[in-house]
Amino acid sequence: MSFFKKLKSVIYGIIGHDRAAQIGSCDLEDVLIEADFGCALASKIAKEVRGEDDIVPALKAKLEEILLPLVKEIEVDPSKAPYVIVLSGVNGSGKTTTVAKLAFLLKSRGFSVGVVACDTFRAAATEQLSEWASRLGCKIFMGRDRQDPASVAFDAMSSSKCDVLIIDTAGRLHNNADLMNELAKLHRVVAKLDPAAPHMNILILDATTGQNVIEQIKEFSKVRQVSGLIISKMDGSAKGGAIVNVANEFQIPILGVGTGESADKFEPFSVDKFLRGLVE
Repeated sequence: MSFFKKLKSVIYGIIGHDRAAQIGSCDLEDVLIEADFGCALASKIAKEVRGEDDIVPALKAKLEEILLPLVKEIEVDPSKAPYVIVLSGVNGSGKTTTVAKLAFLLKSRGFSVGVVACDTFRAAATEQLSEWASRLGCKIFMGRDRQDPASVAFDAMSSSKCDVLIIDTAGRLHNNADLMNELAKLHRVVAKLDPAAPHMNILILDATTGQNVIEQIKEFSKVRQVSGLIISKMDGSAKGGAIVNVANEFQIPILGVGTGESADKFEPFSVDKFLRGLVE
């Protein structure tokens, strides 16, 4: 059962399918808070849809109003080669797999793509990225074990003849100051070679995380403005309310979603598909 199908089931379970307009705004607010919308957004939506003939389609319309303006596909400007994309996020959010998915996507559009292994403190990450690069036919830039990640990025940019460079960074807790400073250094060093770089700074958010993604965005945005979000692990267990809350609070474009482990399991964010359970 999808997240929003569960939400609809809860709403109709409280009021009965034929009495959808009779749910109180406080009741709906409680339902939305439990569904990870956050207190402020839950209260706002509950008040705005109060008194509608049927709460569920009214709720869907409100969510579309929040999400639709933020849907954006990944676009690359080859005149800025190497067009540098940095991926960051917390441990286990799916960065390295997302690097492979973006490489697959951009190669299918005819771009030459290089991937940069800047998680130099975790050998498994470099091995995983190297395997992906071999499968996809991408050039990979690697440093020595425990080499400064910023210097690996610098060397890759200096020698790259690729249209696009995708930089994989180490997973880091957003409240770890030392690791966040390391990420900030990487951004500064990249900008020395091209003041406009990185051209995209993408934050990977695990869809199953819930409201913790709010703090993640706040902290990663202190390093450099986040230009787009990719939602990983988007499946039936995803905490959809948190994604809506992120969209409402930060107004950051949602560039796509990861839907599986293989390189082709990436697609643009579809609001209709995301909300499908509310109307089925």
